[in-house]
Amino acid sequence: MSLRDIIPTGPQVAREALIVLGGVLIAAFILSRFPKLQSFVSQNSLTVKDGQGNILY
Repeated sequence: MSLRDIIPTGPQVAREALIVLGGVLIAAFILSRFPKLQSFVSQNSLTVKDGQGNILY
């Protein structure tokens, strides 16, 4: 097995990037259409704050 067999080609990387981007856009569209689902997701999300109380994530 050589290194060329492990590293994906450019078209494979681009295809996967488009799949991920499409999934994110579909999820954002669905969340924007259903306010109750949006509040459910925000209530069940993890919030990370720094030492000064600023929300990082």
